[in-house]
Amino acid sequence: MYQKRIESTRQSEKLVEDDMRISLTIYAIPVSLLAKFSENTNRLHYPGGVSEAVKDLIRKAIMEQELASDTLFNTI
Repeated sequence: MYQKRIESTRQSEKLVEDDMRISLTIYAIPVSLLAKFSENTNRLHYPGGVSEAVKDLIRKAIMEQELASDTLFNTI
């Protein structure tokens, strides 16, 4: 029963995640850094452009933090 609740919660989170969108404004990024990022994104023919690339970077950072946290707590 607990497993079903977890799966149900994950499905609900996925629906919320897919249905909600926000606009994000980022300040104080050097133009050269953003230009290089955009250039690399375009050069690699990144599907979805810069917005998708930023979302993927956020996802990757979250996964890396979770992995580091799991590794830390599993070695203690």
